[in-house]
Amino acid sequence: MLEADYILLNFLFILVGALSYFAFGFYKNKHDKLILGVISSVSVLFCMSFPFTVFPGYIYDLRIIPVLVALIYGGYRSGVLVITVLLVYRYYLGGSGFAVSALSYIPIFMIVLIFLKLRKRISSKQNTLVGTLMALMSALTVSVCSLIRLNNDWVDHGAFFVYYCFILTICSWITFFFVETMRDNVRMRDELYRTEKLSVLGELAATIAHEIRNPITVSKGFLQLLKSRLPSETDLKYTTLALEEIDRAEAIISEYLMYAKPQAEKLEKIGVKAHLSHVISITEPYITSKGHVVASQMEDLFVHADAKKLTQVMINIIKNAAEAIEKNGKITIHAYAQNKQAVIEIIDTGVGMNENQLLLLGNPFYSTKTKGTGLGLMVSYRIIEALGGTIHVQSKVGTGTKFSVHIPMAVDS
Repeated sequence: MLEADYILLNFLFILVGALSYFAFGFYKNKHDKLILGVISSVSVLFCMSFPFTVFPGYIYDLRIIPVLVALIYGGYRSGVLVITVLLVYRYYLGGSGFAVSALSYIPIFMIVLIFLKLRKRISSKQNTLVGTLMALMSALTVSVCSLIRLNNDWVDHGAFFVYYCFILTICSWITFFFVETMRDNVRMRDELYRTEKLSVLGELAATIAHEIRNPITVSKGFLQLLKSRLPSETDLKYTTLALEEIDRAEAIISEYLMYAKPQAEKLEKIGVKAHLSHVISITEPYITSKGHVVASQMEDLFVHADAKKLTQVMINIIKNAAEAIEKNGKITIHAYAQNKQAVIEIIDTGVGMNENQLLLLGNPFYSTKTKGTGLGLMVSYRIIEALGGTIHVQSKVGTGTKFSVHIPMAVDS
């Protein structure tokens, strides 16, 4: 086989591994990061088994790409698993290049660790660029270590390493672009599925409201007419109770309809800082009664929203945060501008949620609380979506949860 054939074969191993992770639904598994590490390890083994060798004892391939994929998307444990498999297999293959491989991955691992620390500040759309840059830096690191080890003039071998860095960078960009595209497709499919369920719930609520309100209205009218003609106090009392129960049934139907199809009744320009300060003053007694503290840091931002609905969203999220903390916890509220959007973060130090719970969050009648219905959070999602915004949730079991509410900022006319 030609050198180009080995490169294409390496690239095929990487893409097949990434495609398998999404095609077989491994991303839904509770051990998804471990599975990603195993798949990446398999890709590494195949890449190393079909290398292109230029210098005696030195093996070059695209193994660094699945290593970076495992580290960036799977985290520390997944990355350590892949690097361990890589080094063990490289030692088994033998040759004088093992020391170069071992030393090369120390700075690579440090670079990725720094990225993972800063990852919260990087949007998913930038993952492709960041991953590609890290692959290029990794290729340069391997090249420099190899040249030092070869102890030859840079001119003799420089052309090969320029070629190696170029090929690795291009393949990395395609790989990360492919992974990000698949992740976006998964998110869009889940969002479409959730929207369809909410749409069915809305239609069901509208049908119930229409079909039940009509006979209730007729019954209420006749009871009111009968009430005015009853001479007996006992009959009058029973009629009054019947009317009260009908009013309560109407209120329940109206509330259910509001949960199913929340709409902003009055959009106005709202100062986020002042609005959140008002919400904090409302919820702080409830928070402190549970032994928790609340802290805030907010910028002066403005959005177009329904003040009552936005208050409902914030109270729902803050109340859930307070209930998620077992004892002596803290709730932190941040508000800042990012990409022409007002971002409101509610961070708690509660019990946290696993990834399966996060996937179900916002669905009708799903709640992590024993007595919760999930309707409060569901309507919060719908209200923010009606404003053209989104809600993102990050959580870790035993550490806490962060709700990030993104709302388009008001444009001054």
